[in-house]
Amino acid sequence: MPEKILHILAVSLLLLLIFNSGCAKEYSYEGGNVITDTVNPPNPVAWVCPDCIGKDTQIESKWSFHNDNFFYCGTIDTAIVNPERTGFTFFGPSSCSIDSGMVITVYLDGYVLNKDINNITTQKAGFYYYDNVTPTIMLITRQAIPFTVTIDSYIHQTRMATGTFGGTVYRTNGASSYISSGKFKVKLI
Repeated sequence: MPEKILHILAVSLLLLLIFNSGCAKEYSYEGGNVITDTVNPPNPVAWVCPDCIGKDTQIESKWSFHNDNFFYCGTIDTAIVNPERTGFTFFGPSSCSIDSGMVITVYLDGYVLNKDINNITTQKAGFYYYDNVTPTIMLITRQAIPFTVTIDSYIHQTRMATGTFGGTVYRTNGASSYISSGKFKVKLI
């Protein structure tokens, strides 16, 4: 029973972090030339860190996504399923900068992870990309703006979920941005 309470508290804390966005100046920049004007940064050229080259596929315990002209990828080091198995959260650091990472929380509206599931799409999802140094949430969803997660497949015997994600996110300065071609493959214990 204490394990179940701890699990519920952990998921609740993650949800609070996802839906409680604040305004903070962004100080982290991953790669490229140093930008000195953070209010009006130059239009970036396409950027992919060397560790993400070839990682635009669904690889176990990995995530990736495109944002503007940038491609990000990383590992999934933690995955938490709620006790009812109707939602989950996964997160992990960026492959390109150990001080940043991504968190996604998904609610499976009407579905339970107790059997094989294919092609399930929900817009009840939260996303944020964080920087641990400042600490700053560099990209975050807003509750009223849909963010889509699709479970391409969930195999209950192996607990492996493969999926995609994307949608509108917001920067620390309030400007909107778009996540596209997001991919993940995670074991949901």
